[in-house]
Amino acid sequence: MPPVEYRAVTDVDFRAFTAAFNLAYSDYFTPISMTISSFQSLIERDDLSLADSVAAIEDGRIVGTGMLGIRGDGGWIGGMGVVPDHRRQGIGRQMMLFLINRARQRHLGHIVLEVIEQNHGAHALYSNLGFVEMRDLISVEREPGTPPTVDDIAPYTVSEQSVSTLLRHYDAFHTVENCWQRSLRSLELLIPHIEGWGVMSGDCLAGYALGWAGRHGVRLIDFALNPEGDVVAAGVAILATLHGQYPDAPGSTYNTPADDPVLEAYWRLGYRKALAQIEMRLVLD
Repeated sequence: MPPVEYRAVTDVDFRAFTAAFNLAYSDYFTPISMTISSFQSLIERDDLSLADSVAAIEDGRIVGTGMLGIRGDGGWIGGMGVVPDHRRQGIGRQMMLFLINRARQRHLGHIVLEVIEQNHGAHALYSNLGFVEMRDLISVEREPGTPPTVDDIAPYTVSEQSVSTLLRHYDAFHTVENCWQRSLRSLELLIPHIEGWGVMSGDCLAGYALGWAGRHGVRLIDFALNPEGDVVAAGVAILATLHGQYPDAPGSTYNTPADDPVLEAYWRLGYRKALAQIEMRLVLD
């Protein structure tokens, strides 16, 4: 078998890298498929450094992918995947070592990543490399259907509002830190492409939600509530309003910290847990 080489993504054809990524995730717990354009948008939004990301190559074919995001002295690893016919050959471990080495060269203080809780092999690898568990991140879904009647919507009004205006409250309303992909930096780059809804209690903003809502789905990518108010009631008001407008639309969101108070609002509106990821962290020398 020819040796496997590990190169920076800047040294390979990006179209071939995207194809390898899609193949690696084609049979994953949640299959992922990226176009060149959507991948490039993701790279910009999550501050992925192609010069510090990795492609595993065997005989000219890309058989593994791994991405390193960099913000300040922190890093994030995502997109780790090996094509099906090359798994269990140590390629994932070598790609991780490549990324960790690049992080050290960039003088990062720590790296975080997420692993789906059922992916025991990847979890064992990351633990062996020194990553420690930090918290669970929960993805939830809701089947289409008219939302249940709730009694605590009346004091609140929900309306579309400017995303950029709502994000001014990001830090104050997030008592629990968001994951890398839902950081303020990532959300600001999405401003032209997403909708925003604010929930008012009198003249006071009680919370907001960002994402997309229509007959095909209600998908939220940020949900933040004013900690000085009744966070669950305000959250229920937003969700009940959106699902009341689109009763035939499914609902979803991803990677909400397990201790985030917004989860209670999701449960009350009939959402259920779809999957959980474990956020892990490696402190670098």
